[in-house]
Amino acid sequence: AWQVKTANGDINAAVPAPGAVGTQVELRDLFYNVPARKKFMRTDRTEFSHVDELLKRFALARPDVGFQLQHNNRMVRQFPPVRTDEEMLARLEAVIGKEFVEHVLNIDEQRGSFGLRGWVAEPRYNRPQADRQFFFVNGRVIRDRLVAHAIRQAFRDVLFHGRHPAFVLFLDMPFAGVDVNVHPQKHEVRFRDGRSVHDFLFRSLHHVLAQVSPEQQLDQAAVAEQQ
Repeated sequence: AWQVKTANGDINAAVPAPGAVGTQVELRDLFYNVPARKKFMRTDRTEFSHVDELLKRFALARPDVGFQLQHNNRMVRQFPPVRTDEEMLARLEAVIGKEFVEHVLNIDEQRGSFGLRGWVAEPRYNRPQADRQFFFVNGRVIRDRLVAHAIRQAFRDVLFHGRHPAFVLFLDMPFAGVDVNVHPQKHEVRFRDGRSVHDFLFRSLHHVLAQVSPEQQLDQAAVAEQQ
């Protein structure tokens, strides 16, 4: 392997180094030279939670990549690379929780240039807040009102008011059909044909949910009372 170090803006020449196959990136003191950033920092616990959430999104977006998170010299998260369906379920459990995996439904829909794949929880597994929702467009995690509305519409007949579904969904579409530069932090996107995207998401999720048996919905009230 080869090792390249950069510090204070200087990049050292690549030197031979031991290492496994692949690429390893290590960041230290990322904001050491950005004093203006310090006044916006919150407590260590809060800032670490932001890093932890970001790592979870990376872990879901790239299951083929292994991730490790260390904090105060302690290993906090460790996600080995995924090679099998069983290992993917293990990663989902590590990121979202065992209950999600126990109630998960696979989705793999294709229509024209649109593809939707991933996992959505049965309606009986629902949340009081939208804290277990991960949506990716061409591998990029986003939060979009059009997407959120399409998903709510698909679930409206199987969820109580005020409850939220859980999902990890990947929308694959032509890159020319989505603008990712409409938000400084790249959280939002703009679809060139929003109506087609909305219709595809709604129909795909509605098709999957229509196959859910009554037994997978009957104890919805019990789940709602417990959470």
